[in-house]
Amino acid sequence: MAYYSDELIEEVRSRNDIVDVISGYVRLTKKGSTYFGLCPFHNEKTGSFSVSPNKQMYYCFGCGAGGNVFTFLMQYENFSFPEAMEALAERAGIELPKQEMSAQAKKEADKRQILLEINKAAGKYYYMLLRSEHGKQAYEYFKKRELSDATMQKFGLGYSDKYSDDLYRYLRKLGYDDAILKESGLVSIDEVRGGHDKFWNRVMFPIMDVNNRVIGFGGRVMGDGTPKYLNSPETPVYHKSQELYGLYEARDAIHKKGRAIVCEGYMDVIQMSQGGFLETVAALGTSITPEHVKKLFQLSDHVYFSFDGDAAGFKAARRAMESTLSIITDTQTAHFVLLPQDEDPDSLIKSQGPEAFEAQLRSAFPLSKFFVMDIVREVSQGQGLRTAEERAQAVAIAKPLLQRMTAHALRQLLVQEFAAAVRMEPAEVASLCGVTLLDVPQTKPAKALSGYGRDTKQGERSKRPVRPVTTGPVFTNIKRRLLQCFVTHPSWLIKYSDQIEYEMLDTVDEWEEAIVRLWHLAQDHSKGEGFEESKLTTGYLLSFMQGDPLYNRLADLASEEEVLQTPEAVAEFEIKCAFLKLEKAQLDAQIAELLSMEERGEPVESQYLERLFKRRQDIHRSLIDESSQAVDFVLDSRLSG
Repeated sequence: MAYYSDELIEEVRSRNDIVDVISGYVRLTKKGSTYFGLCPFHNEKTGSFSVSPNKQMYYCFGCGAGGNVFTFLMQYENFSFPEAMEALAERAGIELPKQEMSAQAKKEADKRQILLEINKAAGKYYYMLLRSEHGKQAYEYFKKRELSDATMQKFGLGYSDKYSDDLYRYLRKLGYDDAILKESGLVSIDEVRGGHDKFWNRVMFPIMDVNNRVIGFGGRVMGDGTPKYLNSPETPVYHKSQELYGLYEARDAIHKKGRAIVCEGYMDVIQMSQGGFLETVAALGTSITPEHVKKLFQLSDHVYFSFDGDAAGFKAARRAMESTLSIITDTQTAHFVLLPQDEDPDSLIKSQGPEAFEAQLRSAFPLSKFFVMDIVREVSQGQGLRTAEERAQAVAIAKPLLQRMTAHALRQLLVQEFAAAVRMEPAEVASLCGVTLLDVPQTKPAKALSGYGRDTKQGERSKRPVRPVTTGPVFTNIKRRLLQCFVTHPSWLIKYSDQIEYEMLDTVDEWEEAIVRLWHLAQDHSKGEGFEESKLTTGYLLSFMQGDPLYNRLADLASEEEVLQTPEAVAEFEIKCAFLKLEKAQLDAQIAELLSMEERGEPVESQYLERLFKRRQDIHRSLIDESSQAVDFVLDSRLSG
């Protein structure tokens, strides 16, 4: 790694005004002494990204990204520090001193540079051949795939001639010897036959790194030859487990759209890009690796994996999920798109248009749902976990997946989702899987418990005392999502009025307070003469909250849901489950207190305690049923396409 003195680093920094640099990437508006704009590191509609010319720093109040001019280039351009230093020095007209290197390091650097030159020359040659008489058939192939000339140019598409030593002879004329050509992976050297091209009679896809340098190639055979697709081997400049096809072309779009889409092949990426999904990339002849996922999450907190809805697609999605689990943090999301049978992104966009694929993204499985669904599908072919043996097998499959997770809050919630599917308590699942649940503050039971809770008789509720407090990360997550569902579907505030009144009138935290305030607002406007439920929209409700401190929170939740685009039926499942979980927490607290009273020898009404246990069991079964219905609903809608 290059070494630069502190003095030189400071000179480069001081000669690059942070407002000028960032203005080249983000539209900034001055407010007072500070500039604001939309954050390039997460999706937002209200500008929370600030740049201070006085401090020469940037900070996003939404996602927490921040730093100086070097940090910005390293985050936005995915530069290393030396690369950021070189870019800013060149911008400021500062000549950096040549770095002293060991003989071995210089030898390796020189070799890498020559290999990059060879790849660049090969890419230009393939590009030229496609547009020559030799490449007429290949050109027609791309045209039949409905690619425009502009798209072919954007991705540098080319053709390798039908003569198996064509590129070898061309590169030899440029002065490259056999040894370095062999190391490039483009040529094999035989003592008898001489040089032999790795790619011949194939349409060619150059693979670029994030700095727009050709590092390798993929090739699809013309005709019926095998293998159908061929990729460059590992070389000093190309490591397929770390590189993604189309990343250079997609990088800016990923920042702007706030998401990355991962599909299976070169043509999917190209067709998706041509259809308007510029944020699309693909793995290179290998499964999705943790390195791939890490690179994507450096660009966006939201990643969508799109695969065919067949057995191979499920297998690829499982491998992507496994790689994601070890990388994802509590602030990031991963979604899984499983296309209808016999469809891929390329064919879907051609037959039904880009809107059809956007709809698939909106109904994608979040990681938590796919985790449960995929394990259930593997164990029981999607028939549900019917026996103790099947549930035990599901736990065994989940164990290594949960153990590799480092996102503690997400893992805790995933354990809860999975526990409902296998009909076990979360603590039992955690123990069997060798993971530790976070210490969550328990619900605080009320003192006066006699007659508390919902009676098991239909439509009857007994008098309730002061409600137990449901606090901690788990309940915060539940209530936050509940509020988000109500903000984006305000009519449900009326539909679930009884539950809100019963569970939350004596609010215990800011999330419940927000739900109750929104509920009161919806109630007030629904009582007006000539009220129509269709008029009760997010925008309508928020229009009455301008200037309210709660307004920004609700607007942010609504913006997040625009990105998630949860199917309405699935969101309603979430609401039902949220209320069930809150009631279950209250029952747990009440039962615990009654059992404690029994241990102290205090009188407890046994029939009442039995009703509480029965109600708790009913809720547990309802949670399992609701989760299964949600999975079935989404899976059916996805695979019936």
